[in-house]
Amino acid sequence: MIRRPPRSTLFPYTTLFRSAGLAMATMDIIKLHGGEPANFLDVGGGATAEQVTEAFKIITSDPRVHAILVNIFGGIMRCDVIAEGIIAAAEVLKLKIPIVVRLQGTQVDDAKALIAASNLRILACDNLDEAAKMVVKLSTIVGLAKSAQVDVKFQLPI
Repeated sequence: MIRRPPRSTLFPYTTLFRSAGLAMATMDIIKLHGGEPANFLDVGGGATAEQVTEAFKIITSDPRVHAILVNIFGGIMRCDVIAEGIIAAAEVLKLKIPIVVRLQGTQVDDAKALIAASNLRILACDNLDEAAKMVVKLSTIVGLAKSAQVDVKFQLPI
């Protein structure tokens, strides 16, 4: 029987990724750094920006989600399309939880430029280990703030 700590001590995040293998690796490295997933979602190889926005609607409907990690290796899936969806989702849904993005692959430079130009609170990381550590830390901060009934706002350095 698996024992889990009481919900109040969990600081869950959610992941958005492309491919089952990437999902398993992402979950493993998050758990290595002390994280606990609330849920995860595979966007598929032909996702559009609109579908990415819909994916964000699904994963943020879970009140246990304290942060979002997007981990994409774009071979078939273009990173700029994912970035457009992330930006649209953050704007349309008025997301207040941290979004950590790790993108590699096709059109990654365009994707990073789109994210940087968006002026949104989207943290871009170049490697999965860095992204995992960041999302676990941010999820912990948000979880602690929620349990103390305190609002947290994030501001990215210029």
